[in-house]
Amino acid sequence: MSKRRDTIPEHFNSAEEAGEFWDSHSAADYWDEMEEKEMEFDIQKRTFLVPVDGRIYLLAKKQAEAEHRTVEQIINTLLDRELVKAK
Repeated sequence: MSKRRDTIPEHFNSAEEAGEFWDSHSAADYWDEMEEKEMEFDIQKRTFLVPVDGRIYLLAKKQAEAEHRTVEQIINTLLDRELVKAK
């Protein structure tokens, strides 16, 4: 008895949409449709995960919303400004 499976969409509109599809489907059910791809990555930027106090995060989030920027942009700008000043 073969079980019915959904067709893999030709294109996903976003990474979130792809994630939702694969969260509810197993790649093991689609091996016959998969093909190998060769890829190279040239990583130019590293990201470090640093804990931030909740109060500071909320202040940065509020400022980011007011300036139509991301929290990451706000925090990086503030840290850069402070660290350059400290030199």
